[in-house]
Amino acid sequence: MTHTPAAVEADGVTRVVCGMVKLIAPRKVDQVAPDDRLIGDLGFHSLVLAELGYNLEDLYGLRPLTPEEAMQLQRVSDIVEFVAGEVAEGRAHTPDVEELDALFARYGAEAPAA
Repeated sequence: MTHTPAAVEADGVTRVVCGMVKLIAPRKVDQVAPDDRLIGDLGFHSLVLAELGYNLEDLYGLRPLTPEEAMQLQRVSDIVEFVAGEVAEGRAHTPDVEELDALFARYGAEAPAA
């Protein structure tokens, strides 16, 4: 993999999104993979999906999604691609270490390295 700023940034988004998904997923797993389906594999339902969305909106400064857009995000990789794309286009920002630590601390967990 090349280590351009965009690639490094996408790697950080992957770690943070996978970490958040693992943290709040109703079905506990040892590892979250990009191909995991939120509803089918990880047991997400509407309330937990909303919690994930609000956390990522706050953390990355994302705009709220329309219901149609949200329905397209079925796998962990879909969320990673969406967030990384918004950051790359300048419509969102990468969180700093303090923001990551604060969010994950609310759940009693350590933040992944971004």
